[in-house]
Amino acid sequence: MNPTLQLHASDRVLFFAPHPDDESIGGGGLAQKALVAGAQMRWVFLTNGDRNPWPQRILERRMLIKAKDQRRWGSRRQQEALNALAKLGVGQPAEAHFFNWPDQGVTDLLMTGNEEAIGLIESQIVAWNPTYIISPAAEDTHPDHSAFFVLLRIAIDRLVRRGVVAGSILTYLVHRPKSPLFLAVCSLDLSPLEKAMKAEAIQAHETQMLSRKRFLAYAKDQEAFSVPLRAESKHPHHPIVSADQGSGALRLKIQLPKGLTRFGGATVQIALETLLEGGLRWTLSLPSRSAKVPVVNSKTGESRRSAAIRIVGRTATILIPIVTAQPIGRIFAKFDRRRVFFDVAGWRELPADIDRGPTVCRHQLGTLSVQ
Repeated sequence: MNPTLQLHASDRVLFFAPHPDDESIGGGGLAQKALVAGAQMRWVFLTNGDRNPWPQRILERRMLIKAKDQRRWGSRRQQEALNALAKLGVGQPAEAHFFNWPDQGVTDLLMTGNEEAIGLIESQIVAWNPTYIISPAAEDTHPDHSAFFVLLRIAIDRLVRRGVVAGSILTYLVHRPKSPLFLAVCSLDLSPLEKAMKAEAIQAHETQMLSRKRFLAYAKDQEAFSVPLRAESKHPHHPIVSADQGSGALRLKIQLPKGLTRFGGATVQIALETLLEGGLRWTLSLPSRSAKVPVVNSKTGESRRSAAIRIVGRTATILIPIVTAQPIGRIFAKFDRRRVFFDVAGWRELPADIDRGPTVCRHQLGTLSVQ
């Protein structure tokens, strides 16, 4: 039986939504519970969901979407988010903030080392002083969702090094990977009325109701939140099945996901946070057979190191020199072989140099460990 998330009047909840509608899908029940408990809640919308061309083409009866049309669509979706919060009983004006980040562009913000984006996250945490931070999960297969989790982790680490105490992180899943997930979950049981109000909030996103049945399926009897998986945890759902360091190299073992027949055409993205060099961002294009490939600095486009890749059947082993990158605080990696839009899997945190890495503060939530 999953432990229940208990909210109190002293709680301050900071909810990050990659797009308008994620606040209702992922936290429509949480918003109602917070209101009843007297807890304070703030919503931060990362993008306006304005790169959503087919619903716009259908509803506006236009094929060509110009920049001004996209901006108008984004403004409409912002208003829908405010309307949805009103359906959930949130008073006006709602404690809602919009970052106006590019829709489908959060991975680019991460991989180009956008410091302004990290600074915006830090500023929200410092200003709100949350007891709970609710984030999309690293395991979510929407690239905007999973990339934000990595940005959040980086921002919190930087705040901790400055002596700022951040709240406990809980994550929610909107787009699940096909492989089974084994996450430590706490849940909220929704009454019939709360479930109905969540459905009303979801339907307030009128631009998305071409898929009404699919969206309303998120209004379930329970709303689930998970503790982020630790780097040492098993990630059986993830193509990157193991990682270790030794002899000045990072070794990754990748299992080709079902449905794919070769590694060629896929990439591996790596985000490292180092104590001396700051954030490093690398991209590798995988070959179809064993070879050496350049490791591209995603910030500059330069390549000053190479990785040795050995491919045997459906398994690839990658060796990347990391001597100059140590000591490492955190490492995240992603296998990217996108099928149309969604990812095969999200980001995975890898074990870092624990002896020389930063101290991680851990909090407790019932029987779950939240770090």
